[in-house]
Amino acid sequence: MPETIDHERGVRLWAWILALLVHALFVAVLVFGVSWQRHPEPAPMMAELWSDIPKPATVTEVTPPQPVTPEPPAQPVPAPVLAPPPVASTPAPRSEPKPVLPATPSAADIALKKKKEKAVQEAKRQADQKQREKMLAEQLRQERQDALKEERNDAKMRADAEVRHRQAEQLAQNARAAQAAAVDRYKLAIINKIRGNTEVPEGVPAGLTLEVDVTILPDGGVLEPVRIVKSSGDPRYDQAVLRGILRSQPLPLPSDVALRQLFRVTHLQLHHEK
Repeated sequence: MPETIDHERGVRLWAWILALLVHALFVAVLVFGVSWQRHPEPAPMMAELWSDIPKPATVTEVTPPQPVTPEPPAQPVPAPVLAPPPVASTPAPRSEPKPVLPATPSAADIALKKKKEKAVQEAKRQADQKQREKMLAEQLRQERQDALKEERNDAKMRADAEVRHRQAEQLAQNARAAQAAAVDRYKLAIINKIRGNTEVPEGVPAGLTLEVDVTILPDGGVLEPVRIVKSSGDPRYDQAVLRGILRSQPLPLPSDVALRQLFRVTHLQLHHEK
């Protein structure tokens, strides 16, 4: 409503301004017409021709009277039309909305509503079931992956253990082989030294073999008596070898203490060759 009043006021103001401009233009036209009528055209002059020109006399020029043009009566300026003051419109009384009473649902509406609620619950139950099945499948997949990974790790550990065991066996075998080679080397050195100190009597046939167990002390000495494990069959050769063992003290032994322990009781086979 205030916007309508302001609009009407603006229209009326422009109407007033337009009326004033029209009246001012009308007055200007009237004033210009009156001022233009006040300057009439000059009256024509007449001259006479004489055959005999008289002497000039003093002629007094008489200015003919100018006709007076009556001024048109001034037209009255219309008074501006005043617009009536705006009348404030009285707002129409607002009618209070009547309360809308809720409609009583029918049995069919109630049944339809229950059916929709049941359908929504069923859809939610199925969605939850699918979600649980998906989570269970993901859990089973993860468990299978973990089991497979653990099985692979176990297989790798077993393979690594097998490799380490084989390496250890190889190292032990190499150590035993090196130890056996060292023992054989020192046994050969002991046998060669005993042969060099054995004086075999004349008449002892070649090809005889004597097997003895010699207890060797840490300093290379021999603990008596030397035990004959298998005689050569010729006592002369057996006694000659026993004397050669005692003459060979100290017997050559390795510098390694652990290896030297292997020579605590040494089994020797001595062959008689020509």
